[in-house]
Amino acid sequence: MTSKYRPLIVAHRGAGDEAPENTRSAFDTALNYPVDGIEFDVRITRDGVPVIHHDRSLGKIAGSRKKVESVFFSELSQMDCGSWFSGKYKNERILTFEKTIDLYSKTTRLFVEIKSNEDDSLSETSRILTLKVLETINKRVPYKYSRNISVLSFNLNILDFAHQKASALNYVFNLSGSSFKQPSYPSYLHGLCLPVSKLSKSFMDKAKKGGYRVLTYTCNTPEQVKKASEAGADVIMTDKPGWLCSYLAKSI
Repeated sequence: MTSKYRPLIVAHRGAGDEAPENTRSAFDTALNYPVDGIEFDVRITRDGVPVIHHDRSLGKIAGSRKKVESVFFSELSQMDCGSWFSGKYKNERILTFEKTIDLYSKTTRLFVEIKSNEDDSLSETSRILTLKVLETINKRVPYKYSRNISVLSFNLNILDFAHQKASALNYVFNLSGSSFKQPSYPSYLHGLCLPVSKLSKSFMDKAKKGGYRVLTYTCNTPEQVKKASEAGADVIMTDKPGWLCSYLAKSI
C-alpha cells in the first residue's frame, strides 16, 4: 500500500463485531471510529414501515420463522433485537429507516441496501419499499447531504426503478451470480459492489474503464484488506471497523 491510497472505510451493518448488527448500538459504536460511512439493510413490514434488518426472517433476533414483511410494525417494535448478541444489548429495538435517516444522514455517508426477495423482478412489495425509501430521503435529508447517500441492491430492476424516480442519488449494483458476466452495466450507476473474494484485475479494469467506483465486502482479515487495497478498491466494507481503522492507520 502506498501513502497516496486511501479507500473509504464503511462499517458493514455497523460494528457487527461489537454490537448486534443493523442496530443503533452497532451504528453508534462504528461512528466512534474514523469510518467514512455505515452500510445497512432495509426491509418493509406488513403495514408498510421500512425497517433496518438484513435477513428475510426474524430467526436471528427472535427465533421466529416469521418474515419481516408478514409482521406488523407494532409487533416488531416490541421485539428484543439485542439479546441474541449479548445480554448487554437486551431490549435493543429495531430501527425504522426514517429514524436512521434522522440520526445519521447529516453525520456520515450512508449506504442503503434495499433488500429484495426476487433476483430479477420488481414485485409490488419491492416497488413500495423503494418508493418509501426515496420519499424519506427526499423529505428528511437536506440537499447538501443527499449526495452522501448511496442506494444499493442486488436487484438491478430496483435500481432502474429508483433512478427513474430520483436520478440525483448514487446507485450501486451489488453483483452476484450471472451479473458478474454481464458485458456492460447501466451508465447511471455510481458503483459496483462485490465480495472481496471476487476481486480481480480484469474486473477492476472493466469497472474503471466504465467509470464505476468499486466497493468490496467483507474485509475482516489482513489478507482480505491487502487484496482489496492492492486491487485499488474505492470502498472497503468491514464488520470490524475499529480493527480496520487501526490496521490501515499503521499500514498506509
